[in-house]
Amino acid sequence: MEAVLKIRYLGHSCVEITCKHHILIDPDFTRDPEPGVEYICITHAHKDHIGRVADVPSGIVLASPDVCEIAAGLGVPRERLHPVVPGEQVANIRVLPGYSRVNDPIYTFFSLLFRWRLPDPGGTPLSFLVQDEADLLHIGDAHEAPLPISPDILCLPWRTTPFGAKRYKHILIRMANRFAAPYILPIHYDLPGTEADPRELTKQVNSTVLEGKGWYGFHEKKKDG
Repeated sequence: MEAVLKIRYLGHSCVEITCKHHILIDPDFTRDPEPGVEYICITHAHKDHIGRVADVPSGIVLASPDVCEIAAGLGVPRERLHPVVPGEQVANIRVLPGYSRVNDPIYTFFSLLFRWRLPDPGGTPLSFLVQDEADLLHIGDAHEAPLPISPDILCLPWRTTPFGAKRYKHILIRMANRFAAPYILPIHYDLPGTEADPRELTKQVNSTVLEGKGWYGFHEKKKDG
């Protein structure tokens, strides 16, 4: 039987992947993953990326050491925590530098303005490249990620910022076209307060946009069907 990589978007920044391994990235899902998760990758520790990590009953957590401590505080058993740093490889998961704005003064300003509180600790950000029938890159919610790689699938954090939304989306489009991934899986577009329509991407990127919420299959770097 031919190996088939399957991916799907589970809400916020969460992506589920099955093939060589059953992987969950950024577990703050709004739709439940299938049982049997083997690895949980966390790009950073903001709630919309880590919030439901303790709800996943299986899987080794791959995250920066400080983010692993936050996961432990949320209830993940320490024997399931595997701190990682950029340059490491675990199974078919390559750990890369992260660029999510965890200590950005602008992010802090908007959190105080709209939520009336300081943002959650973000920890040290990471990106993850899952190498399988197609290579998938997840950069968290970064809008710039100067990584010298060419993924087959880019998880693109598409959203509407409270101010400067047009400029922000232009930066995302520019980044997406720089990566030149044949496929884009929009993520982060359903977070309350920053919702965006993933269909906006279709005419602005040189990629096939995977805008549905079901499973997509890939074999030898090509989407099935």
